[in-house]
Amino acid sequence: MSGPNFPASNLREGLVIRARPHYLEPMGLLKDASLTGGFGDLIAFVRQSEPGERWLPAVLSIACTTFILFLFWLDPKVNTYTYVPQEVIYVENWTTDRTDEEIMQDRWQVQCLKDKLEVKRREAVKSLGRMSGMDVDEIEREAVAARLARGEVEVERPAGLEC
Repeated sequence: MSGPNFPASNLREGLVIRARPHYLEPMGLLKDASLTGGFGDLIAFVRQSEPGERWLPAVLSIACTTFILFLFWLDPKVNTYTYVPQEVIYVENWTTDRTDEEIMQDRWQVQCLKDKLEVKRREAVKSLGRMSGMDVDEIEREAVAARLARGEVEVERPAGLEC
């Protein structure tokens, strides 16, 4: 920690260690920079040669920079909107005096809707399998056999239920 600029006695005083100065402080990066001098150099640079030799690169560099900045400005505004369909949620309120048969009838109606959606999904998967060259009938037979081997059985539907 000690060196020619920071002797050890200056850095440590008892139990307190002084903070070291920032490493860029001795460099003096901006001590020779001035805004008016920079503009003067630019004007002298433009005046010293043929007009076409300096203006064309300057215009091209300004145009490229402007185009890139325009793209940065435009980018957050492109493809940011995604359509989210409105979800409708229906709430049903039932009375407390419903019978068990009414409750089961409602549950079976919901199950019928689920079954219709499942049949539609299965048909879509089957058509995709056929397009891919799979034997979907054989796959379905194997799945049914596996379900029966596991002991899964289809639940009997009530007699008056129409899906």
